[in-house]
Amino acid sequence: MDHGAVVPLARGRYRATITGVGRPGPIEERLGWRLVRIVDPESKEGAALLRNRQVTFIGPEGTALGRVNLDQARRLLKVRLESVLAGLGGDDGAGAIRDGLVRLRRAGPRVGSA
Repeated sequence: MDHGAVVPLARGRYRATITGVGRPGPIEERLGWRLVRIVDPESKEGAALLRNRQVTFIGPEGTALGRVNLDQARRLLKVRLESVLAGLGGDDGAGAIRDGLVRLRRAGPRVGSA
């Protein structure tokens, strides 16, 4: 047994918002609606939760992206932003969505990968 490994406790459900730059926000552990604790996605436990797909990613406007790995969550976020941009045409907010897509392309190092 590897005593250095951090094994997450399977008590509740985990979710995290994916930020506009494609990084996971703090991971919330919830029992029902009650917030039990916050896990840092860059900690050993947070990385294990992400790697094992135990975290449900939440995208723009509270859209659930599912329990996917971080690369898949980024792709889903990109598709969602492109869809919103297509619906806006040249309206207000289109520039912000384009900026979000640029930031997403420049997403930092992957979190939760070994």
